[in-house]
Amino acid sequence: MSKTLEDRLQDAKSTLGKIDNSLLRQPGNLAPEVESQFKVVAAFRSDIEHWRGMLAARAAARALLTGLEGQADAGDTVPLGSTRAKYQHVRLIGVQAYLATKWALADRLVGMVGQVFCIRSSLNDPKNLPQLVSHFVGEQTKSKTAAVAFYSVRHTFGWPIAVSYALRNHFIHEGGQLEGVDFFVGPTAGAGFEMSSAGWKRIEERAKSYGVEPKHHRVGAAWQPSPGNDLRTILDVCERETDDALGVLVGSACHAIVAHVGFILGED
Repeated sequence: MSKTLEDRLQDAKSTLGKIDNSLLRQPGNLAPEVESQFKVVAAFRSDIEHWRGMLAARAAARALLTGLEGQADAGDTVPLGSTRAKYQHVRLIGVQAYLATKWALADRLVGMVGQVFCIRSSLNDPKNLPQLVSHFVGEQTKSKTAAVAFYSVRHTFGWPIAVSYALRNHFIHEGGQLEGVDFFVGPTAGAGFEMSSAGWKRIEERAKSYGVEPKHHRVGAAWQPSPGNDLRTILDVCERETDDALGVLVGSACHAIVAHVGFILGED
């Protein structure tokens, strides 16, 4: 079984520490600009505990969705902190919280990974910072990322990543409803988290607009989401696949930079 994303982050903390150790052993052996760039990557080590905390926050948001419909009363309200609110509103809040936390974490991790795998102009452009979809999945931006990292992630994890990102944009920016089309089959607890035909179609089309196809998933994966599915099932599959993709990128970036520092300092 592959390591969890939390495992990969813990490994990264240890691995990144080796950069400073190498630089301390051989002070002054590198151009200041080169040493400074290595230190930028090593400094991400101090963020790792916060990133692990974001994983816990995401899990708390996901837990809010579990069994939510079963908590509805006769007025179709469910618990929300110390009060109660309409089921459809709490469902929306919960989905938004989950997706926002998930993608905030992804942005932070790819920000670190991009220091190793993305071209310099991407790192220096605040309007085009490295992101998972734009730099590691979308066909139109493949020129910004190291080829081996781009193609392996795109073809192994691209579709579930794109679906998750499409869901994120739909719920965060559009509130799960656009042009009179609701994502769910209904607003009440009786509808649960069942996706409507029009709702899923919108997500599927948006995911494809990122330049990704349903074939972009792990070999042998049998995952074909469709109208009528429970959104929570989709979220769980996307979480597993996205976490594995992020774990691969984090682990690869950390080991690549440590190896590079060792080679350039002649420690191999």
